[in-house]
Amino acid sequence: MRLSYQEVLAKIRNMEDLSGGDLSGFKLENFNLSLLKLRGVNFSGAHLYGVNFAGADLEGANFEGAYVAVTNFLGANLRGAIFRKADLGNASLKGAQLSGADLREADLAAGDLSLANFQGADLRKARIEAVDGQLANFEGANLEEANLRGSSFQLANFNRAILRKANLIQTDLTGAQLREADLTQADLIEAYLRGADFRGSNLEGARFRDAFFEKTLGLP
Repeated sequence: MRLSYQEVLAKIRNMEDLSGGDLSGFKLENFNLSLLKLRGVNFSGAHLYGVNFAGADLEGANFEGAYVAVTNFLGANLRGAIFRKADLGNASLKGAQLSGADLREADLAAGDLSLANFQGADLRKARIEAVDGQLANFEGANLEEANLRGSSFQLANFNRAILRKANLIQTDLTGAQLREADLTQADLIEAYLRGADFRGSNLEGARFRDAFFEKTLGLP
């Protein structure tokens, strides 16, 4: 359902349910949409800089190609959401639920992904540089050819994740779980791997030059 700008503003003011609405291309810079019900809303191509989505229900929402930089998704429900080619630079996804989400080629650089749940999400070719991903859950996620350079993933869960040809240069994986992960041709040059667990993982062609190892499990 396509809504006018005035209708959208009225519903936001009244904290009404906007689920299923078509807000594609809208400009809602710095709006407060926290705790709103926004299931399946079409935000594709929208300009959402600085919007506060904390605690919002955005399950199945479509942010494809949207500008979502410096946005707050703290604790939001983003299960099955689409962020393909979206710009999420410096956004906070702390504690958000993104299981099954589509983040192919999305830009999440310099964001806060700590405690977020990306279980089974598609992050192929995503830019995830210099993020805080401590305690994040990427179990079973697809990160093929993703760029995670210089990020912190201390105690994160990458069990059974696909990290083929991923860029993990200078990434901090202290205490991270990577059991049964696919790291074929992944680049872990200068990575910090203290206490990381690679048991059962496919490490064929992976590069570990100048990586730091201490109490690291599962390496040849």
